Amino acid sequence: MITDLAEFIRMLESEDRVAALRFILDLLDKKKYGVQAVYEQLLTPALNAMTPSGDENIDIWNEHVRTSMIKSIIENMMPFVMAERDAVGTPKAKTVAVFCPPEEYHDIGARMATDILTIHGYDATLVGANTPLRVFQAGLLSRPADYVAISISNPYHLIAARNIIASLRESFPGIKIVAGGHAISKLDDASALQADIVSKSLNDLHNLEGEQSA
Repeated sequence: MITDLAEFIRMLESEDRVAALRFILDLLDKKKYGVQAVYEQLLTPALNAMTPSGDENIDIWNEHVRTSMIKSIIENMMPFVMAERDAVGTPKAKTVAVFCPPEEYHDIGARMATDILTIHGYDATLVGANTPLRVFQAGLLSRPADYVAISISNPYHLIAARNIIASLRESFPGIKIVAGGHAISKLDDASALQADIVSKSLNDLHNLEGEQSA
């Protein structure tokens, strides 16, 4: 019997955008999966299940197409995000700004994090990929936040992320800093980043007030 993940990957490989979107929305509508389960059990594994073709240019094409399809699915899941937020019913009156550091163009993790924070009662804003520090600082001056969450997918950006965290801490000493993303999840010890909270899974975002730095 074909699994939901295998069926979903088949649709992605055939680049059938409409079928893939309908498949995920139908699973959510039937309550077979919740939003976080879709992210963890379907979208993330499918994104990581790319098979090399032997042609670098084709591989880049395939990655871009699959990423685009998954982004479209995430954007169309917003009604389910809002429904789950209402069902959880734990408004926290705390704001979170989510961003990726400069040169970090992979923002799917940041998008997922923003949705999970929203479900669990936070007023979360996705700033997006490749955000220059000066831009983010200007945004925080005009729209103060209780937390900032930095998402790092590429391990090569960890040093830059550490420097950004240090700058944010100096400029905004009252803000709590959350560090997460694929690169963070692979670290045995993330203490060098000097973040207040290290998120290695979406579960860590349910209650930031109860989390501590790893």
